[in-house]
Amino acid sequence: MKFAQTCSFVFTVLLLFVSVSAVHGATYTVLQNIIDDSNPGSLRWAINMANANPGPDTIAFNITTGPGPLYTIYPDSQLPLLFDPSGVLIDGFTQPGSSAGANPPSTAVLTVEVNGARAGLSHGFWIVSPMNTIQGLVVDSFEQDGIRIQATPDPGTFINIVYCCFIGTDPTGLMDWGNGWNQMSFWAGVNIICTPEPPGFAFDNIVDRCLISGNWSEGVSISNCPPGDVYMNAVLDCYIGVDIVGMADLGNDHDGVYIGEAAHDNIIDGNVISGNDYSGVGIVGYQPQGLYTNNNIVFNNLIGLASDGVTPMLNLRNGVSIGQYGPGGNYGYACGNIVDSNTIAHNGRNGVMIWEDQSNTINADNNMIRRNSIYSNALLGIDLGDNGVTPNDGGDPDTGPNEEINFPVITSALYVSPQTTISGTVDIDTDPTQAFVEVFQAMSDPSGYGEGMGFLGSTNPDAAGNWSLSVTGLIAGDTVTATTTDMLRNTSEFGLNVAVVSSVEEERVRAPLRYALTQNSPNPFSDVTKIRFSIMQTTYIDLIVYDVSGRCVKVLATGLYSAGTYTVYWDGFDENNQPVPSGVYFYGLATDEFTSTRTLIKAR
Repeated sequence: MKFAQTCSFVFTVLLLFVSVSAVHGATYTVLQNIIDDSNPGSLRWAINMANANPGPDTIAFNITTGPGPLYTIYPDSQLPLLFDPSGVLIDGFTQPGSSAGANPPSTAVLTVEVNGARAGLSHGFWIVSPMNTIQGLVVDSFEQDGIRIQATPDPGTFINIVYCCFIGTDPTGLMDWGNGWNQMSFWAGVNIICTPEPPGFAFDNIVDRCLISGNWSEGVSISNCPPGDVYMNAVLDCYIGVDIVGMADLGNDHDGVYIGEAAHDNIIDGNVISGNDYSGVGIVGYQPQGLYTNNNIVFNNLIGLASDGVTPMLNLRNGVSIGQYGPGGNYGYACGNIVDSNTIAHNGRNGVMIWEDQSNTINADNNMIRRNSIYSNALLGIDLGDNGVTPNDGGDPDTGPNEEINFPVITSALYVSPQTTISGTVDIDTDPTQAFVEVFQAMSDPSGYGEGMGFLGSTNPDAAGNWSLSVTGLIAGDTVTATTTDMLRNTSEFGLNVAVVSSVEEERVRAPLRYALTQNSPNPFSDVTKIRFSIMQTTYIDLIVYDVSGRCVKVLATGLYSAGTYTVYWDGFDENNQPVPSGVYFYGLATDEFTSTRTLIKAR
C-alpha cells in the first residue's frame, strides 16, 4: 500500500466558530489542520464537542490554513469514537470547493483529506452509535479500518450513512493510498462488524456512492459474531476496486465486498466491483462454529468490468464466491443467498462459484442465481463445487452445493422469424412445476457448457419436466444454454450449449424435377423430427400437422416459396407452444399443383 509520506503544516491564529440550534443541535466547524490536532478548531476537538453535546450535531469544515484547495488533516492518534446516541453529521461538502457532482463518486471533487499515516494503530472513523453520517471526505492511509461501524448492545449501531467518500485512494481518486496497511488483521475500507466482546447489533447502515479501493484486506466487510447480529446493511452505487473514472485497476487486496460469519439480509446493489485481488463479492459462513451466512442479495452490479460495462477488469478469483474465501478458505455455510441481474464477466476463475463444507450436505444450498449476464470468465459461468462441469444424474439424487441440481437439457432451438422456440426437459428430485428454467444466449467455450451471456426469459416445466419458451432476438447459428432453479431456490450450472437452427432450411441444389414430401425422420420421435419437401417452381405452400380428427395442430411452413428442397423441424409443440400428447398425427403439403399427406408418431 502507498500512503502519504510528507506533509506541511501552517500555524495560524485560531479562529473558532460554533453555532447552536435548539432543534438541530450544534454545529462545530473545523478551521485548521494543525499538527496538534487536539486544539480547538481541529477535527478531534469537533468530535469531542459533538460527543459531549446532546442532540444531532453537525461538524462542518472551513479550513484556510495553507494554500488549498486540498487540505489534509493528519491525526496523531485514534480519533475519538462517535458515541453520541443522537448521531453527528460530519460534512466534508461544507468545505469550499467540495462537491458530489451530478453522478458521484465519479463526479465528486473532495478537498478535505483525513490521512492516517501518523495516527499509529488506528481506524479512521470509529462509529459505535446510531444515526451518524460521514460524507464528502477522503479517508486514507490508516493502519486499520478506514471507517469502522461496530455493533453495540441493544439498541445497537444503526442508520449510519457513509456517503460519497474516497476510502483508500488519494484525493484525486487515481492512486492507491489504502487503509489497513499494517495487515495485522482483516481490515477493510469500510468495516461493519460485530466483535465477540461485547456482542451487539449493527443494522440498517448504508454505504452509498463511495470510491472504495486499494484497501487491505476488503473494500467493504460486513461480518457478524453471534450472539450479536449484523443484518440489513446496504452497499449502493459504489466504485469498489477501481479508480474514480472506473477505468483503472486500484483493487482491494482481498474481496471487493465480503459478507461473513452469519451476517444476513444485506444487499449489494448497483456497484462496480472489479479489479480486486480475491473475488468481487465473497459470501462465507464459518464451519468451526456452524455459522450460516444467509439471505444476502447481490443485485444489479458490474463485476469484473470497468464502469463502461465493456472493458475487462477482472477480479483475480471469482466474480461471486459463495462458501469460499480466497485460495484455500473453504468454509461453506452460506445458503439462501441471491445473485440477481448482475453482469459478471472476465473474472480470473468462475463467474459464480458455490462451495460446500463436507461436515453436512445442506450448508451451501438454496443459493439462487437468476437473470444475470455471465460471460468470458476463465473457467465456468456457474460452478457448483469448484470442480468443473458437474454432470447430470438420473433422478437427481446427489448432494453438494445447491444439491448439485441437474441443469436443463435443451432438445431443440428452432428459429421461425422473428421467434425462436427453445424446448427441453428437466430431471430433478422436486416438483418440476414449481421450478423455473432460465434460457440465455450463450457465449460458447471449450467445455461446451458456455456461459449465459444474455438472459432471454424463463418458463415453468410441466409435471413431466418438459418445457418450452419462445423468444425474439436470436437467429439461426446462435447458441443457447439454460439453468434450472428448483422450488427450494437451488440453481444449477449452465447446460450444454445448443445451436439455433432454422425451422425451414433451404438446400442449395439445382431446382427439383418433381414435387415431393418425404417421410419424417426419426419416426417415431420424442424430441425433434425432420421433414423434407421439394417444389418445382415458385408457388404458395402450406405444410401443416393435423391430429387424427383433422384439427390443425401446427403450421410448419406457409407462404410463397421459390423452387427448391427444404428441411423443416418440428419439436412436438402446438400453435400455443404446448407439448402435444403422444400418438398418431398427419402432416400434409399443399400447393396449387401438388398435395401429399404422410403419417408421423409422437412418442413419449
